[in-house]
Amino acid sequence: MMTIIYGGTFNPPTIAHYLIAKHLITKFPNSKLIFLPTASFYAKGAKEAFHHRYAMLEIMAKKLGPNVSVSDFENQQKQYLGTYHTLKHFSGAYFVLGADNLLTISSWIKYPDVVIENKFIVFPRDHINLEKVFSENEILNKYRDNFIIIDDFDQIDISSSLYRKAKSKEYLLPEVQQYIEKNNLYKEEH
Repeated sequence: MMTIIYGGTFNPPTIAHYLIAKHLITKFPNSKLIFLPTASFYAKGAKEAFHHRYAMLEIMAKKLGPNVSVSDFENQQKQYLGTYHTLKHFSGAYFVLGADNLLTISSWIKYPDVVIENKFIVFPRDHINLEKVFSENEILNKYRDNFIIIDDFDQIDISSSLYRKAKSKEYLLPEVQQYIEKNNLYKEEH
C-alpha cells in the first residue's frame, strides 16, 4: 500500500487542501494519505495553535474516508528538522509538494539527499513550468524518476492566506468553518 504524506501549515485547511487530498486518494486508490501539519515553531509566520489545525484536519480526514488520517509527528519534535528527517520517519512514503516548493528545494535541509533518497508527488501551482524547473536543476533532472507529476488536476487559486485575509466561507469546508466559528479563530490577520 502506497503511503502519501501531505504536509503543510494548514492554517486553516482549505477546500483546495481537501480537493488535492480527494484527488490523490481517487488517483491512487490503494493508498493511505496522512495529513502532516507543521509544528508551531516552524518559521512560516504566526498561525493558530497546533491543536486547532490538527482538529480541523481530523474533520477533513473523516470526510475523506478511512484511508486518510492526521499525524502529530512534527509537533512531537523539539525543533524543526526538515522534510528529510520527517521522510526518514515515514520511510518509503511519497511527499506531496506544490510546484512552487520545487523552486526552493535546493535550500532544504539535507539537499540533495532529500531529493536523492525520497519520492515526491508534485501538484501544479502558480502556473510554474515544471519542465523548465527540472531541466534547470541538475539534481532534479537526474532524479526525475523520484517525482510523480500530477498533470490531471486543475490549479485552484485558494490558499490559507487568502482565507485569512478575506475570511470567505467559500474557501473552507462547512464543517471546518463551523469549527473556526465555534473556537473563535482567525479574528485577526495571521
